[in-house]
Amino acid sequence: MMKKNLFPRYGTIVLTMILATGYATAQPKPHDDPCQGSEAKTHSCPKVWVEVTPAFFPQSPADHTYVKFLEENGQWQSFPCFGTCNGGNELPDTKSSTWEDNKKIIQHMADAAPCKWPKHYYLIIGVCHQLANRSLFHTSKIVKNARMYKWSSFVYQTYGACFWPLMEYCMSNCREASATIGTWQPGSPPTCLPSGVEKPRPAEPDAEYQMYMEHFGDLKVSKSVQFMAGLLKSYRDKLLTLHINQRLGDKYLRDYLPMLSKGQYELLEKKKVLDLRLLQNKSLRDDMIAEYNKLFNESLARFRAQMPKDLYEQFFGLAYDAKIDVRMFLPRE
Repeated sequence: MMKKNLFPRYGTIVLTMILATGYATAQPKPHDDPCQGSEAKTHSCPKVWVEVTPAFFPQSPADHTYVKFLEENGQWQSFPCFGTCNGGNELPDTKSSTWEDNKKIIQHMADAAPCKWPKHYYLIIGVCHQLANRSLFHTSKIVKNARMYKWSSFVYQTYGACFWPLMEYCMSNCREASATIGTWQPGSPPTCLPSGVEKPRPAEPDAEYQMYMEHFGDLKVSKSVQFMAGLLKSYRDKLLTLHINQRLGDKYLRDYLPMLSKGQYELLEKKKVLDLRLLQNKSLRDDMIAEYNKLFNESLARFRAQMPKDLYEQFFGLAYDAKIDVRMFLPRE
């Protein structure tokens, strides 16, 4: 963590792109590893969930998300999703009882390519929210209650952006790779229920998960550039419709879908130009950081000009006068 006095003073609230602190490549000893530990009371039930902590500095209006897995013996391991991996609070609606063998799949989807993208792809594919969602994929839960997820999902969807020519880290490739690690065991073991207690009905899959599966559930569909482009556009349009219905209510769909769809398309097309430059540079220079900030804030300004204050804040999860500055919230070199 940087010391508090290193942060510049801003006249408006600074919004984060979700912290990513980075860790040394040398592996620490297990007892020194902040991403491992033990709990005394586990009820012999393996679990997976997401925890949140303010991104990078205590007053941040955004949450950093990381994934935690508890084994039957009480040992836990967490996966940082580009940032810190301990000290946070459980995020509601993310915990699932599961089989211990599923841990290796969760870990792969949190830590290994093509599920986890390189640091210089951080603003291209997504932020920690999207990587945490990938890790939770087989539980069908998402980090929708994390602060600033409403904004990050508008830019990066649920499981990260995917567009030609940057297809390597698409979620479909992540799923294919993770399938080689093992076969996911659904449900949870008998140890998760006390004797004589009836097994509860499975929770309803999150609507964003269902939306993704409607479009990309079949990994055998054609992956031609033209077909995928059409499928991705349909998916983004349907997901935007879902977000409007969830956040504003369906009575606002007719009035705001065309405007939000047009604004999202323009934002993503301009962002793609920056993304390709970032891909070539493999690092964020100050001039590029300034361009990302300008792009994001100009986009938000256009939405503010076309939406009432309350609806804008409900849809994006941002304070009306807030600005985004990505400079403090990127992976450290």
